[in-house]
Amino acid sequence: MQTMEMVDIRDVHPYEVDGERMNPRDVGSPECREYISQLAGQFGRNRLNPGQPRMRPILYRDGGIYWIVDGECRVEAMRSIGTARFWADVYDDAGEAELARQEAAKAMVETDAKRALAPEELSRGVQTMLALDLPDEDVAAAARIDAPTVRRVRRASRAVRDAAYDMTLDRLAAIADLEGDPEAVAEVRDCPPSEWRRRYEAAVARRDARAAVGRMLRAARDAGVRVVDARPEGLVAERTFAAFDEGRLASYLASEGRCEVAMETGGGTTLTFLAPADEGADEERARAAEERSELEAALREDEARRLRWVGERIHDLGSMRRTAALLTRRAHEHYSVSAFEAEVGTTLVRQTTELSVALGMEHRSWPHPWTVSSLLAGFGGHLQPESCADALELLEAMEADGYEPSESERRAAEAFRAGAKGGDGE
Repeated sequence: MQTMEMVDIRDVHPYEVDGERMNPRDVGSPECREYISQLAGQFGRNRLNPGQPRMRPILYRDGGIYWIVDGECRVEAMRSIGTARFWADVYDDAGEAELARQEAAKAMVETDAKRALAPEELSRGVQTMLALDLPDEDVAAAARIDAPTVRRVRRASRAVRDAAYDMTLDRLAAIADLEGDPEAVAEVRDCPPSEWRRRYEAAVARRDARAAVGRMLRAARDAGVRVVDARPEGLVAERTFAAFDEGRLASYLASEGRCEVAMETGGGTTLTFLAPADEGADEERARAAEERSELEAALREDEARRLRWVGERIHDLGSMRRTAALLTRRAHEHYSVSAFEAEVGTTLVRQTTELSVALGMEHRSWPHPWTVSSLLAGFGGHLQPESCADALELLEAMEADGYEPSESERRAAEAFRAGAKGGDGE
């Protein structure tokens, strides 16, 4: 039997069975305490029942004790602001109270259609349903998300525990995607909310690069190349391949016979082939050549990473406003556009669209990785000022929109700054 009653908060206690708390959440955790503080502020704005929540807690009555089946955070918030009595839905049967709790969790999420739950609120509702062990299909239907996403959120919630409380569903799903990489999980879990997407993308890029280099290593071994962990004496870098160079590697393995030893470099994101140093070769020069080879591979990987970054955002131009505006301007400034306008006698509307961004990226100007790596490694070279200025402008626009340059890109940017002024940097 269920009744709505005004209860004394002193008679209300966390639900326990045989001394074990039934609330899956730790209300003493920093995340829950922050949430309780937010609830307390909201209850003060309840004009109908001041100091109380708009959604009544669910209690199970056992003699003169009221056990909290649903709403422990709400009760704690009321205690914190001195609420003495409050309205609650009271059940005399524990099974009926638990069923009501499950239905309340689903109902809270389903109200999103009426009052547009914030992402964090929707996530809390989904996590509550998961903590109650509702079937994935029921959770998916209530939250209007697909069942695979629910399963990913469930796995992530178990992995990060109370840290999940203020995380959005997409962040939790991203954490689930990083299973097996504890360092990456911790990075996405512990960073500020504004940073998690950037950290996640970087982690995925590292994972994909390591996987690609793993395939390249297997191809090298199959071709008879000896793979070592450290560079043997007398060998120097002959050729370094970035993670996306699998096609080039196949051609190299088929045509080169000099390099019989290879090793992972760049933290497992590049593969360097080693060859005997020329007789009498200067050791310092050999080391510089090795650095140049590895840096060139890193710069080629940077090219692919920038393209992926733009591609991931091209259907949401608002997520890269400055970059989209710059690439649109470059697309419209291309000689083919001005030639068309002159030929037909009209001026095209300069509007930012997905197509203009794609064309601007296609027409981007960026110094060749070989030239940049040679310059930075001390092999000489010259950068065109216009090309340097264009590359630097694009990199700065992307960084302003949240892109995180790699160490090799930061080094290249210094060279671009010098080159844009008519000099060459080191």
